[in-house]
Amino acid sequence: MLSIEMKILICFVWAFIVFFITALIIGAERKSQWFQKRRKYSWFNRRGIISEVLHFGYPKTKEGYGITGVMALAIGIVSYAICQL
Repeated sequence: MLSIEMKILICFVWAFIVFFITALIIGAERKSQWFQKRRKYSWFNRRGIISEVLHFGYPKTKEGYGITGVMALAIGIVSYAICQL
């Protein structure tokens, strides 16, 4: 039986994997077409290289909403399965 901390860690790692694989599959061009990123950046919200790959922004097209829904569903299913352990 897994501890609650381990379950939370597994959920975070799974979410990271889902974001990373999705970003690789759809590519930077489609990601910029389907999602809107913040236009103004300050010193507090600048991102690094890995964060830029994982940052989608908010959906602006139906494809963006679909990708967001699929990612949320994948993370939710695995989170639910882990909580049942």
